[in-house]
Amino acid sequence: MSDDRAEYDAIRAAAEATQTWREAATAGQAVSAALSAAGHLDQRTLDGLRVAETVVFSGAGSSYYLAQAMAWAWRELVGRRAVAVPLSELLLRPRFALGPTDAACAFVIISRSGTTSEAVAAAHWARSTGAATLGVTCRAASPLAQALDEALVSPDGDEAAIVMTRSFTSMLAGLLGVAVALSGDAAVQRDLGALPALFDAQDGELTSAWRLATQSWSRVVVLGGGARLGIAREACLKIIETSQLDASAYEPLEFRHGPISMCEPGVLVIGLLGDSAAEDERRVLEECAALGATIWAPDPGTSLHPLLRLPLLMPPLQALALGIAVRRGRDPDRPRHLTQVVLL
Repeated sequence: MSDDRAEYDAIRAAAEATQTWREAATAGQAVSAALSAAGHLDQRTLDGLRVAETVVFSGAGSSYYLAQAMAWAWRELVGRRAVAVPLSELLLRPRFALGPTDAACAFVIISRSGTTSEAVAAAHWARSTGAATLGVTCRAASPLAQALDEALVSPDGDEAAIVMTRSFTSMLAGLLGVAVALSGDAAVQRDLGALPALFDAQDGELTSAWRLATQSWSRVVVLGGGARLGIAREACLKIIETSQLDASAYEPLEFRHGPISMCEPGVLVIGLLGDSAAEDERRVLEECAALGATIWAPDPGTSLHPLLRLPLLMPPLQALALGIAVRRGRDPDRPRHLTQVVLL
């Protein structure tokens, strides 16, 4: 057996043995349950989201990046204005975070645990405005779930791990399910039904992720446009949380305006492609390769609507992060300086 193969096997085995990966690997089941929960939301909640002139998605950390992806997806699928605002800004600077508008807002507050300090405080503030509110969490009995009009609970998304994996994937899928229901698009609704089973068909992309993890990277860059920018930022956060390796996210063509100067051997550039801009964005990846960087464009390998492919990107990106952490001698189950819930 070659040294490269031995290293691949060792890194993959060590990463797969972590609590974090054992939970991440069950994303398909968690997504199926979250989509079922989305299908049972009260009609009054759906009506409140439908008529809102602006839907404000808010979270902290991974949940904020989920909010960024969903705000873009909401605009595309539902055709109404949506924005993403960090929980802290919603609490500390609501007038400026939301802008000077009298538009009717609805608030979607996202928190895996439902106990994060900013999430609970923001939930009470949002409810006090009289706006329609929806909590998104993995714990039905949490303070967040109890504070708002209704909660979209991902029942199989909860985790013992500190960093978010299947919780992010399943809450993203659940919110996409809500947006698809409000879109009235029958073709996208059919695509949604096919999503959970596709998590079992990712061996090729997972193998690529583990193989990339065997190399020593000086930094990782993740490029994503539209809703994929939120996914790119979450991918970088996973790498930073688990391994402390420098990672940064950019909109693909914006990367060409300066940051591309970091491209050289030892830099991994990941491109999250897949919508109508894919070919333009792929050319940026090719330029990065010509400048010495290694490139990877994970592909879910499905004809689903581009926005419904977003949850499928998560397991390969999470596998890469855990593999890098193992290679760097870190324990993904005990990330440095972190706890599962932030209480202020």
